[in-house]
Amino acid sequence: MSDSLNLIRLGPAADVALEKVKLRLSDNLPDLHVGVSQPLETPAMAFDSLRNQYHSTRILAILEQTTSFETGRVLGVASFDLFVPGMNYVFGEARCPGRVAVISTYRLRGRGSEARHLESRVVKEAVHETGHMLGLKHCLRPSCVMYFSERVEDTDRKLDNFCSECEGKIRLIEVEQIPG
Repeated sequence: MSDSLNLIRLGPAADVALEKVKLRLSDNLPDLHVGVSQPLETPAMAFDSLRNQYHSTRILAILEQTTSFETGRVLGVASFDLFVPGMNYVFGEARCPGRVAVISTYRLRGRGSEARHLESRVVKEAVHETGHMLGLKHCLRPSCVMYFSERVEDTDRKLDNFCSECEGKIRLIEVEQIPG
């Protein structure tokens, strides 16, 4: 698959170096050309003042409006807290399948010694949301990167790659997308 994924920082600060995330994503998703694009301002229109959080689905709409299809797939990386209605928070959200996704480092940071796991957690969530953009649903295997994480401990238990079944689904999706 000759496809691209561009990481875009949302807002003024990043908790993790996007260049490091880019390298790890390139290792985990070798069929994607991974790049880092210019940052975007904090999406004020997505802020919910009653919850003091940002509505991730609104951010997806903003990403769709502000990035071109020539950009390829886009993964926004934010340091602020995200939510969707019906849930207290989310680590990320993606169009499934689609070309936009967003993840947040806010709840992945952890406290004290847990903070050293931030980069690994961000990579896992980035691979997870990219899997959704490629058309994968959640996996029932707790070690698969496509497993739904309710808590940061779930993310810590996951590997940063797809299980063999999800990997097979990715290969089928790639074959279906070949023109001919």
